[in-house]
Amino acid sequence: MPHYARFDGLDDFAEFYEEEITPALRADPDVDVDPDRETPTYAWLKGHYSGFVERLRRDYDLSPGEFYAEVGIPANPETEDAWDIDHEPTVRGLEDYLEELERDRGRAPTTVEPRRSRLKTYVTTYRGVNDTSDLLSPLLDETAKPDEIARVRDTFRVLDDELGTLASKKKYVSAVKNWYTFLEEMGRGLYNPAENLLNRFGWDEDPIYDHPALSRDDLDDLLAVANDEERFLLLALAGWGLRPIEACELHVDQLTLDPDEGDVPYIAFEAGERKNARRTRNTVELLVGVDAVRERVDALAERDGWTGYLLPGQSISRPMSTQTARRWFRALGDRAGVTIDGGHPLPKMGRRTWYRLYRQQRPSIEAGTAAVAASQGSRDASVSERNYLDERTRRQARADAMRDLVREEFAGIFERYL
Repeated sequence: MPHYARFDGLDDFAEFYEEEITPALRADPDVDVDPDRETPTYAWLKGHYSGFVERLRRDYDLSPGEFYAEVGIPANPETEDAWDIDHEPTVRGLEDYLEELERDRGRAPTTVEPRRSRLKTYVTTYRGVNDTSDLLSPLLDETAKPDEIARVRDTFRVLDDELGTLASKKKYVSAVKNWYTFLEEMGRGLYNPAENLLNRFGWDEDPIYDHPALSRDDLDDLLAVANDEERFLLLALAGWGLRPIEACELHVDQLTLDPDEGDVPYIAFEAGERKNARRTRNTVELLVGVDAVRERVDALAERDGWTGYLLPGQSISRPMSTQTARRWFRALGDRAGVTIDGGHPLPKMGRRTWYRLYRQQRPSIEAGTAAVAASQGSRDASVSERNYLDERTRRQARADAMRDLVREEFAGIFERYL
């Protein structure tokens, strides 16, 4: 029996998946799944490894689908039976919603895929509880409203036992409620049966999110024992605030190290490339470590087969994986004797270190934008920022607000090692 409670992090779950679950999947004569391209159904994984699923939900607030995306395990292909329900109009309603999120609303795949996973868990649970895959027909009949609200409630009673944390439950309610809202707006439903779920289940209180970050001392200790590649990863995460996948896949073509006069060096992302693409800025200022970037580019350019990734993987032509980044952090933590809340440091903790500084300066950034809005006669600073300020102006405003704080916190630390 696996001792899930002894797992120290997602790396242990990923290793167990590869060493135990993958062979079991291959050996199961009743399952037609290629583990090299696909993952098992939720029902199979829950039935064979319930402890694995429950620990992911309880301790990491991850569904199996979110776990696969987090550690780089291939996701389920989009096939006709990908939703594991047999009502084509409902499947079409689900796919249309996700397509709108990605195509029309600009959500990145890293945002859309967890929604897909949560909705699949919901509709398959609904089918099991209510013995039907048709989630649409009741929405077109006002007289069916009380019964349908009860069916949705009964579905979430089952999910209540499975989801674990309040934060996870709120994520699932949000995904389901937003899907029903989409159906209403598209004329496929007359009401939203999930409208008041949070209140009815008492989940409307604010969840407590634990977002540990690296302290300055932690960062100093990690840099002291790190090699050049590990130090560059720490710079990208904690010094620039990149997400782990953005740091791992950073490419030389995204860099502007010698901008026009008055601008600051920056990283540029294509439209839709970042998570929450339309709400997230598409450039990131480089306020520390610019010389280290130049040196790294020069060094990598001398290596045969280099294709431009600043953190190449074992094959220099491809970027490193987030799973590799987690292994690096775990090894770094062991060598440096650094633990965060009793566990190994994780790549996302680097971004959180930077983001806490950004949140401190956010009022200054908003004040500057509001001043521009007022000068243009706009009452809404966000509208002014979105419609009237170009990206360079917004980038400069962020840099002005962040420069002193970032350099005070990070410059001295990184300059000692880079």
